[in-house]
Amino acid sequence: MKLNVFIVIKEIFVLCIALLFAACGSGNKLHEHDNELAKLSLDAFAEVKGQVHREKMDEVGLYEVVDGAETLISKTRVGKNGWYGFAIEPARPGFYTVGGEKTSERIRVYLEAGDWAEVNILEDTLVITNRNTPENLLLARWESIFEPVRRRVDHKDFIFFTYKELFPYYMDFLPKAGVFKREIRSENPFFEELLRQTVEYDVEYFALRILSAVKVDRAVMRGCRPEPGDYPDYYSTLVSKDKLNDSSLLRQPYGVDYLMSYTNLALQKLNRKQTIVDQLEWVPCDLLKAEIVLKHAGWAKTYEKYDEIVTYFSKYLTTGSHHRRMDELSAKLYVGNKGAKAADFTYPDRNGKLVSLSDFKGKVVVVDIWATWCGPCKAELPYLKKLGKKFKGKNIYFVSISIDANKAAWIKMVQEDQLGGIQLHGGNKAQIAKDYDIRAIPRFILLDKEGKVISKEMTRPSDPVTEETLDALEGI
Repeated sequence: MKLNVFIVIKEIFVLCIALLFAACGSGNKLHEHDNELAKLSLDAFAEVKGQVHREKMDEVGLYEVVDGAETLISKTRVGKNGWYGFAIEPARPGFYTVGGEKTSERIRVYLEAGDWAEVNILEDTLVITNRNTPENLLLARWESIFEPVRRRVDHKDFIFFTYKELFPYYMDFLPKAGVFKREIRSENPFFEELLRQTVEYDVEYFALRILSAVKVDRAVMRGCRPEPGDYPDYYSTLVSKDKLNDSSLLRQPYGVDYLMSYTNLALQKLNRKQTIVDQLEWVPCDLLKAEIVLKHAGWAKTYEKYDEIVTYFSKYLTTGSHHRRMDELSAKLYVGNKGAKAADFTYPDRNGKLVSLSDFKGKVVVVDIWATWCGPCKAELPYLKKLGKKFKGKNIYFVSISIDANKAAWIKMVQEDQLGGIQLHGGNKAQIAKDYDIRAIPRFILLDKEGKVISKEMTRPSDPVTEETLDALEGI
């Protein structure tokens, strides 16, 4: 996503475009196509701005809702006059959130290309003003209706508000939500459907939140939580095995939190330890299952546990976003010391076939991290070829992973130099370089038949010690 942060208003951006075209025209009037270009440039952006009237708040963040969570895309300082602003090029129509660092300090806005949104941040609330798109004005109506519920569940002022009072209040509120949902009308069909889903998910999410909100019982001055027998009948309608059959929940900033609370409610009557498999049984949609898997993977305290989870449930982890987040998690946990489980990898060969470390189970693997532009790397190639010939037919594989940004240059060299072994392209952002903290190449890594690290900094093929090391390995 392209991002441009600004404190000035959009008209200045328009003026700059106009002045640029005027300068290029050497004093002539703008041509018609120049006007069109300026319009297209502006229409690609969406604008979020407003004023801050909150003490000790000097920064405002803008977050994109992606995969059921909020991802920070930019922060900007509040100007001396209290104004803040962002201009973004939205990747897709949908929700963004704006406000402070805490989730409770942010509010949703709907944005697509060409939209605008104004949100004022007051001392104790956030307000979508009248200077907004019709979509955001409709969203503001719902936020206004729902705000009293949100405050009672989240706000510290209601510390003495226990479930004994909250359940009746919530049941009285539900008809209001139903009326609003039926009255939703918009000239934007996508947004209209999104807002109906939002009302339904908001209501259900906060019903789930009530169950986990620790409030103080005034009579005994201690935390008070409801037992299943205390739930209103409404809660029996919240969960169903055929309910979450699409990924629309992930359009909400709390989507993943909803999933975890939802499955916990569904499983609370089981008299045994609740597992990931148990949770997945209550979620028909594979994209939602993936989020549950990634949530548990994020809780793993060791790389081995993380790897166990993502390997067992790999069939659900299929998108680019899934793999990006897996890389981030593995990088935090992985330590490639001797005896540690090797970090798995998956990279394409020159024909596009994906090859993973797990494909070499039961084999000794020598991993070569290199690049075509690396002189010392190329100097090792004749020695690597020699080792490949000597151990051909043995229980050992030589896997070379290029970190070239230029894939074409890598393919050309593989073909012209007839490089042997397994040749893969990792690219200049290859995760394996992060996993093994590789700051210089070439780097050679030796892995045993069980996929464990023998050496993460093996001697180079040109060193006679390398051949001696491989000869001494058992079972090759």
